[in-house]
Amino acid sequence: MAEFNQQQAFLFMPDISGFTKFINETEIEHSTHIIQELLEIIVNANEINLELLEIEGDAVFFFRLGKMPAAAEIIQQTKKIFEKFHQHLLKYESHRLCQCGACRTASNLTLKFIIHAGPVGSFNVGNNFKLIGKDIIILHRLLKNCIPLSEYFLFTEPFFGILESEKLIGQNLSAINEAEEFDNVLLHYKYVPIQHWLQDIEMPTEGNAVIQPKLVPVITVSKKINSEAGILFSYLADLSKRTEWMNGVKKIEFSSNEKINQVGTVHKCIIENNSLTQFKTNYFEHRDDEYSMMEIDAKKNAFGHKFIVEQIDEESSMVTIQFLVKNNPIHKTMFSLFMKNKMKKNLEKSMENLGLKFKTGMLK
Repeated sequence: MAEFNQQQAFLFMPDISGFTKFINETEIEHSTHIIQELLEIIVNANEINLELLEIEGDAVFFFRLGKMPAAAEIIQQTKKIFEKFHQHLLKYESHRLCQCGACRTASNLTLKFIIHAGPVGSFNVGNNFKLIGKDIIILHRLLKNCIPLSEYFLFTEPFFGILESEKLIGQNLSAINEAEEFDNVLLHYKYVPIQHWLQDIEMPTEGNAVIQPKLVPVITVSKKINSEAGILFSYLADLSKRTEWMNGVKKIEFSSNEKINQVGTVHKCIIENNSLTQFKTNYFEHRDDEYSMMEIDAKKNAFGHKFIVEQIDEESSMVTIQFLVKNNPIHKTMFSLFMKNKMKKNLEKSMENLGLKFKTGMLK
């Protein structure tokens, strides 16, 4: 039987706004990856020893029993999570390759924070730790408030004294008083707009186009494929789909927590003889109806692939795949003698597989 133990608790809940629309109206695979990455960023940005109770869809429920944190701790923690969250979205905007709806609209996601405190009961059910009490209900009710902004932190009466006006002004913040009725009880709270924090967030340092000028094409294969260029390029750039069409590729493994290919992504390519090459996506460009991407071996920058997709008409695009090697006589001669014929056949077969994927209507 569960035993209840009531203690004072600090309750802190970052909530991703726009989550439902993002999940329902975009590609489920990539939207799921993006939300997972953002939730992990929120959890890992915890710097004031908060306990993670659970992840509730689009919200992360933190708590701390005992002494309330100071004003500076609350503001610093809120700002840290906000900055990490938006830095990740900025990276998606500047480094993304994928043209799917999820990747294109990820930057529309926003973040708000609900801050509350009160006595709670705690108990264990199996291995699960739970909190219970009216203040847990209040915390969740406050997620559905009437605030006309998408990014803010909201705090209730237990923090009116801690987050005094002069302390907020010192952080270039100002609180707005509000009250709403929840379950026939009038609840007073204050909220602080924080969208101006976006001005202090640094853009990702790695550029969008990091061309390796010493690599030159030694094999080029092209094919007309029945698909719109953006859709076709998104499929080519999706590393999780690589085994479906690229001849000889047995498995793709990401070398980082990222699950969506973008500039800077490193992955391991394992081919049928179990040999492994680590590639880095180092270049992407989109202009008008043409997309191009380059990936090179991550260790020596000695070889790689370039993918180009160009819209021909309303229903078809031209796909070109180039195999690149270092522009020096030794590399080019060795490649021509020992690898060129086999590599060309592999790329031609890959292009044939790609054409069949779209021709059969499996992809649109």
